[in-house]
Amino acid sequence: MFSAYIERPARYRFEGQDTNEKILLLLRAHPITTLGWIITAVLLFFGPFFIPKAFQLLNLDLSTIPQSFEIIFLIINYLLVLIIVFEGFLHWYFNVYIVTDKNIIDVDFHSMLFKNIDVAPLRNIEDTSSSMGGILSSVFHYGDVFIQTAGATKNIDLLSVPKPHRVADFILDEAHKIYGRGRDAYHHPG
Repeated sequence: MFSAYIERPARYRFEGQDTNEKILLLLRAHPITTLGWIITAVLLFFGPFFIPKAFQLLNLDLSTIPQSFEIIFLIINYLLVLIIVFEGFLHWYFNVYIVTDKNIIDVDFHSMLFKNIDVAPLRNIEDTSSSMGGILSSVFHYGDVFIQTAGATKNIDLLSVPKPHRVADFILDEAHKIYGRGRDAYHHPG
């Protein structure tokens, strides 16, 4: 359910899916990419425990601040933590890339009120490429996949996905297999 790389998922459906359309690959950004908002939320969560100690080191007296202000500060702080965690999780979970036997779908979830969906038919796939850069990306094996399409169809970029080289190869193989552009199609009898 929370995986970032699922081949041939059985119980998943998406909005606009045809009845005979099968999901071949479901992708999300690698979980390590969520580290930024997780670290921020943890620091904000534990911040109120360390602020009094920091004030003591600076020789500032907290006893002059009314207790009601302290309570309001704690409520606002923990609401902020909740918002960061909720928004971060929703952004990670609902930004998905779906490869079906007909299309590649890029669902960009921007907020509760706005999402963007790009669809590129597999028959329009001309080329795929992948890239990995940086220490985290090399250690955790994630990167970007770029899909070039023919005609007016928008190119699709799958960002920070696990196993980018495998994903790029998988997509190109499926495009070749489904639409008869495999190796045998390029060899002319002669």
